[in-house]
Amino acid sequence: MQSIGIDLGTTYSCVFSRTQGAERLIAAPDGGDLTPSVVYFDPDGSVLVGTEAKSYVASDPDNVVVGIKRQMGKEFQLEYGGRTLTPEGISALILKRLAKDAADVLRCRAEELRAVITVPAYFGVAEKEATHAAAKIAGLHCLELLAEPVAAAYAYGAHTESARTSLVFDLGGGTFDVAIIGFDRGSPRIWAVDGETRLGGLDWDLRLADLLWEQVEAQTGNDDFRDDDEFVGALNSAAEQVKRQLSQSDSAPKTIRHGKHKFALSVLRTDFESATRDLVLQCRQSVERVCGAATALGAPPISRVLLVGGSTRMPMIRTFLSDLLKVPVEITDPDKAVARGAAALAEQLSVPPMLGGTTASTGSPRITPVLPRAIGVYVHSSAEPWRPDPYVRKALTANTQLPIVAHQVSVATILDNQDKARIQLYEQGGALVSERPEDNRLVFDCEVSDIPRANGGTEIRLLVSIGIDGRITAEARSYKNKLLPMEAFIEGVLDDNEVAKQSQAIAGFLLAD
Repeated sequence: MQSIGIDLGTTYSCVFSRTQGAERLIAAPDGGDLTPSVVYFDPDGSVLVGTEAKSYVASDPDNVVVGIKRQMGKEFQLEYGGRTLTPEGISALILKRLAKDAADVLRCRAEELRAVITVPAYFGVAEKEATHAAAKIAGLHCLELLAEPVAAAYAYGAHTESARTSLVFDLGGGTFDVAIIGFDRGSPRIWAVDGETRLGGLDWDLRLADLLWEQVEAQTGNDDFRDDDEFVGALNSAAEQVKRQLSQSDSAPKTIRHGKHKFALSVLRTDFESATRDLVLQCRQSVERVCGAATALGAPPISRVLLVGGSTRMPMIRTFLSDLLKVPVEITDPDKAVARGAAALAEQLSVPPMLGGTTASTGSPRITPVLPRAIGVYVHSSAEPWRPDPYVRKALTANTQLPIVAHQVSVATILDNQDKARIQLYEQGGALVSERPEDNRLVFDCEVSDIPRANGGTEIRLLVSIGIDGRITAEARSYKNKLLPMEAFIEGVLDDNEVAKQSQAIAGFLLAD
């Protein structure tokens, strides 16, 4: 068996293996350190993943999928080659590519791999379940889902530095996390997390594309080129390249050729920073919230900032963090830190049991994660002061340490002799906790039966457990502690039958070398 760590990113993915403390980067087939998280469906029935797939963004955009991670946990279907694919299925194709590359390098079969796969810390229950389903569809054994800032903390060694409290600022291609990691009574832990699941380098790219479009239209006097898919693809690719240039210099010239047309474009860093000021403000608000939450929980003062994700190379990010927090800002290999940390945990989890039935250990302490979003139960008012509309009653607060085992949530039937009840758990949907159902997201829906009949309502105890990787399970019991039958599903997540269908669907595509 071989263990690997996979950073399954929105724009780029990365894989590392680690054996006896020795790290090894799993290079992409083109020799690059990173694999673009891009899938191209060739009309001949084959599938390309990575750099070659990305090359079709401009020439055949209708058959290219980019940024599928942003759709995880949502009902979002695409049709290719006569097959219906979900975000889990498309992500599975990326995972199959990464697993094949790792198996080739490590000289083993893909089935022998054991992987820790990272997810944004601010991913909700549905997104995490969808990621786990993607691994299952890909035929990849997932040891654990690991929050990206935690993985980065392992890579930076923050889990061994008891005297320091770090703010991990993780701005990737499509998601943003911020976490405060330090020590509590001698053990490393996350104190608090915050972030945005739809904020990342892609949003900065879009703003740069807008600046480039302004110059193109100024040179042509019209916007006809916006209807040209190939030109749109070329300009979007140019925006990403310009962003990289502006991280190194104050201006970035760029020439785009299309047919007989040639556009000489240039963007100043100051103009780019002005156009993205609101995006930086979103990051700042998350940083301020997480600092407030950590302080309220008793966290020590922050002593440094650790930057993770390629988008943190933008000078505007380092500047705002340094100005706001007044502590050193460190950046070391931000594109690979998450995969390196995942590989370290994968090695630790893969150590075989020792003789006598005990578990071997690498001696590296584990960082205790937290619940990123509050969980509440959907209820109808039955007590004074009476409320006319249903609301979400708090059950678990954000930043509760994981795992959570059999946390009791008590509800009651509302009709005489009622023997069935629907119980729904909602997850905090926005930055702030709200009791309004529309501000939350349904994540766990179940029907409990064989409830003891009674007049005036019967108590039901829902025992909620959330694993160290954020996945949720529950069971229902009567007030006499009798286990009650329950049919349950997690909203937005494929069931076993749908997982099987997606496995069949992607098996119909030939993964090209």
